[in-house]
Amino acid sequence: MIKKVTLKDIADDTGLSISTVSRALTRTGKISKDNEKKVFESAYRLNYPVSNIHTPLELRKTIHIAIITRHYTGEFFASLFEGFDRSTKDSNAGISLISVTHTSDSPEQIISDLRKTHFDAAVIFMPDYRAKDYETMLRLCPPEFPIVSIAPIASPVMDTVTFDNYRGGHLIAQHFEARGFRKLGIVHGPINKSESMLRKNGFVDYIQASDDLSLVWEYGGDYSFEQGKASYESYRNAPVKPDAIFCSNDGMAVGFMHNAIRDGLAVPNDVAIAGFDDLPTCNLYTPTLTSVHTPYELLGKKTIEIILNRLKDQSSERHSGYMSLVPVSLTVRESTTKMARTFRNPYQSLV
Repeated sequence: MIKKVTLKDIADDTGLSISTVSRALTRTGKISKDNEKKVFESAYRLNYPVSNIHTPLELRKTIHIAIITRHYTGEFFASLFEGFDRSTKDSNAGISLISVTHTSDSPEQIISDLRKTHFDAAVIFMPDYRAKDYETMLRLCPPEFPIVSIAPIASPVMDTVTFDNYRGGHLIAQHFEARGFRKLGIVHGPINKSESMLRKNGFVDYIQASDDLSLVWEYGGDYSFEQGKASYESYRNAPVKPDAIFCSNDGMAVGFMHNAIRDGLAVPNDVAIAGFDDLPTCNLYTPTLTSVHTPYELLGKKTIEIILNRLKDQSSERHSGYMSLVPVSLTVRESTTKMARTFRNPYQSLV
């Protein structure tokens, strides 16, 4: 019969009192770092059951972090998760994706359940959340359980790491101006999503500050490929057509090009197109798509850094609504530059 390891066994092994061992394992009361390390090393060596959440950060084999989101099929979510996965390469953090798309439990309840199991922290990506939703979530999460959002809102109450969406829109307008386009258009995302409005505002503000540029056409989409196709129909009927269009995600940009090319237009010779997110599909379409590059690995590293620091400090500090912006850049491809040759349109003869 295997003998059950007790606090007394650890006390005998370390030469410390049982009360000191108890305080160390539960992380309560004052105890020196050296004695704390000695207790946990003994507990692991003797196979005493130790709670991961109480184990000092430097002694944990893995820090378990959950990404909570409403997951849908598509390259965006695959790229987001891959970036976070790569960001853990040089750390002891492990990432799990938790989708709340097809569950009756609320995200708040799921997070509450996570900390009762083996998870140490959570990353929240819920772009449709408002301040009151985050406030509810924070009330259910104890301050010692780190939680960070990666979706921006106008007045953040939860600490947030996100891309500089405003700068992305600004870069697109700047690029259009440099390429000699003067009449511009935009297919923006949902007006209830902060990142969508930030992208639009960055684009529009640059246009308004320029004496040479004008916004002549606008369409409201929902980030879907289908809405990109629908936006082309609106463009085709517009009395004044733009020379270049910013679609605020790659899905809508590809949808717009899909219908434009089948209608006989040459991109970018007839109309230039740019997207946002720089997903793998940007290199697979013809012409290849200019897009704002969002470095998901850097987003993951910054988010995990904040989480690890909070765990290391055993911080019980409440969220201040601090927002950290991850810089974006522009990947220029064929859809906004002159093509070396014009591709023959194979669709005009099709019914």
